[in-house]
Amino acid sequence: MKRAIIDLLSVKLVLHTLIIFSIVMGLFFAVFIFKWRTLPRQLPLFYSLPRGEDQLGSPEVLLILPLLSLVIFIMNFLIGATIYSSEKLAAKLLVIAGAVSTILFFITFVKIIFLIS
Repeated sequence: MKRAIIDLLSVKLVLHTLIIFSIVMGLFFAVFIFKWRTLPRQLPLFYSLPRGEDQLGSPEVLLILPLLSLVIFIMNFLIGATIYSSEKLAAKLLVIAGAVSTILFFITFVKIIFLIS
């Protein structure tokens, strides 16, 4: 597995995607720390639930987005490393899809934070 990861990281596109992912993850936590003091104690986060108390969550629940993003990226990266020797394009697309999902989660995160505070 270690050799497969090294092979996948030798591709410049994958390496650039990993750098973009790292920057976005840093921005996740920078925005969270920067806006932490201005967040109310309860945030309307669960819009799919009926109106009222069920929709509210604490600011810590916002950390689900970066953590879910991290899990998706790592899973895609590991699957991509596993199949890289036989399916190079699919492996690259998995890594890119993981980074794109991270960017989309970040946009959602920022919209929620700046809508509320």
